Amino acid sequence: MLVRRKTVGLALASLALVFVAGCGASDKNSTDSGGAAPAAVAPEGAGDLGSKTGADQSTTSEQGGGQVPEIGRAIVYNGQITVRVDDVEAAAQRVRSAATSVGGFVGSEKSSSGGSQAQSSITIRVPADKFEPVLADAAKLGKELDRSVNAEDVTATVVDLEARIKAQQASVDSVRRMFAQAKQLSEVVQLEQELSRRQAELDALLAKQRRLDDLVKLSTITVTLVGPDTPYVEPKSEDPSFLGGLRAGWDTFVVILKVAAAVLGFLLPFLIVAAVVLVPLWWWLRRRRAVPAAPAAPVTAAAPAPAAPTAAPDVEHKPTEE
Repeated sequence: MLVRRKTVGLALASLALVFVAGCGASDKNSTDSGGAAPAAVAPEGAGDLGSKTGADQSTTSEQGGGQVPEIGRAIVYNGQITVRVDDVEAAAQRVRSAATSVGGFVGSEKSSSGGSQAQSSITIRVPADKFEPVLADAAKLGKELDRSVNAEDVTATVVDLEARIKAQQASVDSVRRMFAQAKQLSEVVQLEQELSRRQAELDALLAKQRRLDDLVKLSTITVTLVGPDTPYVEPKSEDPSFLGGLRAGWDTFVVILKVAAAVLGFLLPFLIVAAVVLVPLWWWLRRRRAVPAAPAAPVTAAAPAPAAPTAAPDVEHKPTEE
């Protein structure tokens, strides 16, 4: 009986171990199949699509980071070009027409007639987006001799000016509210003066904003037209050198001498008048000081009085006895 019970217990223990081992294997298989399921379900080519999308995003980020967006930028363009033409007057007329055709205008013009040595300088204002086309058209009038373009970014100035205008407008509105609520005459007078001062500052800021906005919207181009025989010296940018420094120093020295001569010429009349008045006065004072005073009697030291002789002591003479 005892042996049979031990045999049954060992059999039950073996079955329990087998059951536990089977459950663990089943859980492991289910876990492995669950983790691999997404990879199996994912459509073919999904990895390539993700890689491609990531690459596109990376490329777009690099392109966007290397370029500064022009939207919202305030840039002032100034250009200058010199062109040699056969007919200065005809070329000048074409420059005027090019400015007006794009919505610009002629700011100033200076011309000199001289046949083949005629010359004309025209300053035109054109919209900023037409700056490059108009400058290119001017270069096609003849042989381009010189060109310079300057672009100044004034975005920070525009933003700062707008902020100052808003703050000043709020200040003016505040004073106006206080002015409307004032009851005493002294308050009314004081607030009126303060309102006038702040309004003047606001008007100055607005005028500066209009001027800056005009420079941004309308670019400036100066077109210089020279005739076939008009002499033209091409500007040269010289590097710093000993001779260049010596020439600059000599020019500065000459300018200083001219200024000194001008100052001396300005002061010369005053110096002449001062000499006529002050020299005789100085001579008279010097002569007056040079006149000797009357000599004073010499003072001699008094000789010491002689000492009184001392009287001889009275000696009593006694008669001598014979």
